[in-house]
Amino acid sequence: MSRFFKIADLFYLLLIGVGVGCIVACGVFVAPIVFKIGDFITNFSQAESGIVMGKIFVRLNYFLIILAIVIAIYEILCFSGSKFSQYYSKLWLILGLFNIVLICLFVFYYTPFILDTNNLQSEDFVTMHSQSVLVFKILMFSLSVLFVWRAYKAHVD
Repeated sequence: MSRFFKIADLFYLLLIGVGVGCIVACGVFVAPIVFKIGDFITNFSQAESGIVMGKIFVRLNYFLIILAIVIAIYEILCFSGSKFSQYYSKLWLILGLFNIVLICLFVFYYTPFILDTNNLQSEDFVTMHSQSVLVFKILMFSLSVLFVWRAYKAHVD
């Protein structure tokens, strides 16, 4: 059974690492190119760039939903069977729940609003987009913290 938990720890770390990598890839590598693609392809408008980026985020959202489910299961199981002090267990459970809330905000609140073409001309669009970028950055940071903690825990065990 101990071998199963070590494999589960490694799988969890892999998924969190992939999540951080996807966020970095979308925010740092993909978005700047997609929204400046008009410099390379002359007949490509800003609206078409938004459609392409939207498709990328929809696919990312599928992974983020799976990641949220895995975080919930893993963190609850670790909390219920914790060998560490209850203080640290609660702290990392709260961080896991915080990541789940951020994922749900991004996937179910910000992405649908931004992808709705009726909202493109609204006054709220710029504000919502700025908020979604902030949520995305906080999610990257908090997933990174969770990754480092769980990697340290896996190394110590």
